[in-house]
Amino acid sequence: MKRTLLFMVLLAPILLFLPSCEEHEEMEEHHAEQIDMDAVKAEIAAMEAAFAVAENAKDADGVVAYYADDAQSLTYNAPTDVGKEAIKASVMKGFEEDTMGYTISFEVTGVWAAGNYATETGTSTTVDKDGNVVRKGKYMTLFEKRDGKYIAIRDCYNRDDNPCK
Repeated sequence: MKRTLLFMVLLAPILLFLPSCEEHEEMEEHHAEQIDMDAVKAEIAAMEAAFAVAENAKDADGVVAYYADDAQSLTYNAPTDVGKEAIKASVMKGFEEDTMGYTISFEVTGVWAAGNYATETGTSTTVDKDGNVVRKGKYMTLFEKRDGKYIAIRDCYNRDDNPCK
């Protein structure tokens, strides 16, 4: 009798645990299937292309359309820009400082998504009027899906060279 009771006490938690593991695995598989990564990558690549067009046209409003109102941008050698207006002010300052007429392009190197969030990594290349590379950099952006579309809520950018030299 004692052996049967001991057996039941040890077996009950195992039997209760197994169905919950299966349910958890099914939920993870179902959730993973809901994200169309090709669509996420295409949406983010289109956002990067629009960002580059706006940046090269010196269109500050076009650049900040990429960001949520409460976004934060962590750029090199400067405090964090908090909010769209602060980001816009930094963008406009950068436009004023660019007296060489440089052109920037972006290459998306990775996109990952889970739930309402997506993360993108990429590289940037800046060229002069003759097409000579003058600067390279890298970035990471965190997007949140709001009102059915992704919008940047955090980004970080830095250059591969040392602008302090």
